[in-house]
Amino acid sequence: MPKALLNPHMRLSFAAILALLAIGLRPAAGMSPCPPQNELLAKAKIVVEARVKSLSIGESGLLLAEGVPTRMIRVDLAIKRVIKGKYPGKEAIVYGAALPPGPLSELTMMALITGLGGDDTFEWELARQEIGDGAAYFSMNACSYYKFPVYNVGPD
Repeated sequence: MPKALLNPHMRLSFAAILALLAIGLRPAAGMSPCPPQNELLAKAKIVVEARVKSLSIGESGLLLAEGVPTRMIRVDLAIKRVIKGKYPGKEAIVYGAALPPGPLSELTMMALITGLGGDDTFEWELARQEIGDGAAYFSMNACSYYKFPVYNVGPD
């Protein structure tokens, strides 16, 4: 194997490039697009204003068919207020697949700026997905409502 590939700096560079490529993924052309956000808000049962407490990507531990990705995204939310519906908790955990749809880049930005003050909250639909027999989780991969602050970070 070439010495350049064994270099820790090169491995880190390759990992960073792969991460950026994964974040830049968009839904495939064959997938049906999600409805506009205003329609999703009208259909949403629970919408909260929240902050990202933590965001992680790791192995799910699920026993899936061969070839199906097992890595999952976990987002721990601190609920500031309930905008629509009823949710008694002050925290929620949202799970999602590492593939689109899902606002992974926006959630990553919110995780980075949490605690810096100002616009570190966003609106999020807690989209409940039933697993069966009273078990459920909040999913980030369904077509669900979200609204993030707009940051003007680039040149005009």
